[in-house]
Amino acid sequence: MSSLPLSLSSLSRRHYTNVAAQQRSRLRMFPVSQCVFPLGMEEGKIPDDAISASSSYESKSVGPQNARIRQEKNGGAWCPKAQISNDIREYLEIDLTKNHLITWTETQGRFGNGQGQEYAEAFFLEYWRNSKWHQYKTIKGDRILRGNSNTYLVERQKLELPFVASRVRFIPYSQYPRTVCMRVEIYGCIWEQRIVKYKAPKGATYGPDGVKIEDISYDGRDDIDGSFLIDGLGQLIDGIIGENPRISSNMTHWIGWSDLNPVPIIFEFADLREFTSCTIYSANVPVRGIEVFKYIRVTFSWDGDHFNSTSSIEMHIDEKSPYLPGIIPIVISLRSNNGRYVKLELEPRSKWLLISEISFESRSRSWSNSSNQSIQMDLMQSNHNHRNDTVISIDTIYRFNSNAELNYTNLEIDSNLTPDAFPVVPQWSQTYIGLVSGALTVLALLLTGTVFLMKLRGRNKVALLQKHTALLCGSSASGITINVKDMKLPTPIVVNGSQPKLGGSIKSSKKVRSTSITSYDATTINDGQIAATQHSSLCENEYEHRSVHAESTYKLLFPDDRDFFGCKTDYADVTDVRNETVTLSDVESDERVSQPKTPCSYRSSKHSCHRYSTNKCNKIYEGYYAATDILTIKRREQLIGTSPFTSLLIEDRNNVESFDIQHISRHRLRILDKIGEGSFGFVHLCEAKGIHSPDLGTIRNRQPVIVRSLWRGVTDSLKKDFMREMYILAQIRNPNITQIVALVEEEPFGVVFEYGELGDLPNFIRNYEKSNNKVPLSYNRLLVFITHIASGMRYLESMNISHCDLAARNCVVSKNLTIKVSDHAMYCRKYDNEYYVNEFHTKIPLRWMAWEAVLLGKRSCKADVWSYGATVWEIFTYCEEMPFSDMTSEQVLENCGNWYHSALSQDKARILSHPSTCPRDLYRMMTKCWSKYAEERPTFKDIHIFLEEINIE
Repeated sequence: MSSLPLSLSSLSRRHYTNVAAQQRSRLRMFPVSQCVFPLGMEEGKIPDDAISASSSYESKSVGPQNARIRQEKNGGAWCPKAQISNDIREYLEIDLTKNHLITWTETQGRFGNGQGQEYAEAFFLEYWRNSKWHQYKTIKGDRILRGNSNTYLVERQKLELPFVASRVRFIPYSQYPRTVCMRVEIYGCIWEQRIVKYKAPKGATYGPDGVKIEDISYDGRDDIDGSFLIDGLGQLIDGIIGENPRISSNMTHWIGWSDLNPVPIIFEFADLREFTSCTIYSANVPVRGIEVFKYIRVTFSWDGDHFNSTSSIEMHIDEKSPYLPGIIPIVISLRSNNGRYVKLELEPRSKWLLISEISFESRSRSWSNSSNQSIQMDLMQSNHNHRNDTVISIDTIYRFNSNAELNYTNLEIDSNLTPDAFPVVPQWSQTYIGLVSGALTVLALLLTGTVFLMKLRGRNKVALLQKHTALLCGSSASGITINVKDMKLPTPIVVNGSQPKLGGSIKSSKKVRSTSITSYDATTINDGQIAATQHSSLCENEYEHRSVHAESTYKLLFPDDRDFFGCKTDYADVTDVRNETVTLSDVESDERVSQPKTPCSYRSSKHSCHRYSTNKCNKIYEGYYAATDILTIKRREQLIGTSPFTSLLIEDRNNVESFDIQHISRHRLRILDKIGEGSFGFVHLCEAKGIHSPDLGTIRNRQPVIVRSLWRGVTDSLKKDFMREMYILAQIRNPNITQIVALVEEEPFGVVFEYGELGDLPNFIRNYEKSNNKVPLSYNRLLVFITHIASGMRYLESMNISHCDLAARNCVVSKNLTIKVSDHAMYCRKYDNEYYVNEFHTKIPLRWMAWEAVLLGKRSCKADVWSYGATVWEIFTYCEEMPFSDMTSEQVLENCGNWYHSALSQDKARILSHPSTCPRDLYRMMTKCWSKYAEERPTFKDIHIFLEEINIE
């Protein structure tokens, strides 16, 4: 720890003047009076696709893209479809792509070259930050903002309490029904501070002379005991410095504390940063009992829980009030310390401590280490080194009196200092366009040549695929062709630095919520271990009837001229490779794994196969293709039967029974958020008013729903396909499946699905733990959750419907803690990182899929059973990580390849480890779900009965 006393009386007048001038220059961009840059609605820097709306009267002429202020585009403004009143909500949303400090707004009605008569007399503002919508309010607490009085004059409005946001919504308001149209502009600047939120003690309700000194713009919440503000931003970082308390009684932009020592304030940043300095604007009016702090301590942390006291910075201000009253900006050198959290502890000198603004100078700090422990060690070492290299300079503190007010309104604005959200190339840079374009062209040619040479080299390693390939095992029926040339598998995946050894049991991790990967020893056969089994004269398999096509050839390699269990062939299929996995009814040992059987045909007779010598086995174990090559071949068969509207695979799409579905107006739907989009249109999270609830059988006033809407102007055939698909899904009626509750048949066409009041399952599990002092859900509750999922999947299984995307993200939680299986996650932007995008630009849940679904495109209820096992693993690890999180997508594909030929390869197929919170019997059920052969996996009926018995016990 280091400490340095500061004496203000030692500052000479000349030196004070220089420091003040230098500090004023450094702070030129900070005041809000300079943060008034138009963000691009008028100039077009904000593109059309970043502007959206809840509805439009006519999308082309008065759609959201026309809501640009002072522009007469098409119809001249954005006009919502419904008339606005106090119970109708429509909005215009602008996506700024990154956080901005928003300071002013402009609104205008629809002039329409003299033909328009619509404008908004008032409106609300909402803003998006930290995955949450906040409603703006003024200093007086009003949420309704002044709008326009005619169609042509611009109403410019200063926001008394600026806010930080990445998206902004304008919501027109009228006390009585009226048609409104709007054109808008937003003013502000990019938020460079990178502060995500801060935690501070609540300010005093009544400060000096009885005035309020609370943080009135704070958009977070109170902690449990109501003494701290948490999870938000407010006046401490809004860029507005309060009025001089010596000459003004207006304390609006000051936050004060009394009888609190010390005053702790914790700032959280968006990433790990290296801090240069911190500036604190404190008030000093001794006659009113207001003085600057006498001591400050600054500590840093990377996780918000552990602050490193060894690298703390301490500063004392010894003398009491040797300077004129006013605003005192105190600059503290932070000596290049690193962290993501900064904690300030201020010790008041007098009765009142008043702070108006706190700002930081920092830069992003990247870390090569991936583990939290290594990052922490690096931070401690780095901060310790900086502690010995830097000292606090007395030059870092100065004062402002009445002759040097913090008033920057008249300063010249340099527009080059503040970048735009959607930057436009400056005019002066056009000189270099030709040079830059030429350099990019040369670079593109070099990259193209490199890619071409790599492809050519790859083709030289394997023989060219023939247009007409032989059938599997020499069959004349059409099937999947597997090339068997010269390529071998790469080095097997290494887990925890070494290759797992073979053994007779599944190794279970004893670490709580383990996410490591266990070797599936039961899927590997050593040399000479191939046991005698049944033999067939012909190597038949269940894939005989697949069509042969050059584009659907698999690159799985087996050694040439092999005697494949009695059939010499250059091709092999997974159905010829057979083994047994862990069973639920193992009586000899709880974790015992039976010896694998010799691979053989499903239709083989009861004759014994020939036993192979060690040399023959060694030849069988030679090179194979990597699984990453498997998905590079276009498999047309895999796309047959897919639907753009749902992940569910419905075998009989022609059997559509008449079903009575309620039809509603879109005005009953209040859009809460756009959660994503599919190839068919948008997907919104909405609040439905006055529609029938399938669970209660009654009309509910409000309920959360998911609405899937078609694009406007789609073809009649697509509308017909969409409606036919929805009528099929409407027949699904089960309390553990999200059901269709209504159809919207007006433009844009849409369908309304149930959604859980408590959100999706991963968020519920994580939020429960946060709100209960890090106490996770109990085992019994988790068991009930997976039982509900099994019940819903049992129902789908009975209808011969495959889900094809079963995971925790596709489970929603109702108010009574009932789990419902949904299929909306594929369209959610927040889950994009959990999907693998294949060569068809289609998202697939690779880490949850059965190997045959990945490699062979076989989607079935048995494949869903595999996914169910992965989902149970997710839930019992509290949804903290994805399955196989320490493997890349390519390694997961390779692991699927190991499943394909696990009996012949020396590389073992891997399964997910045993979560410590999961009982042994339940984990054995999970391993049964991951059996290699579909017919060996339990049905959902079996799983549901098994779980109900556990629940009874």
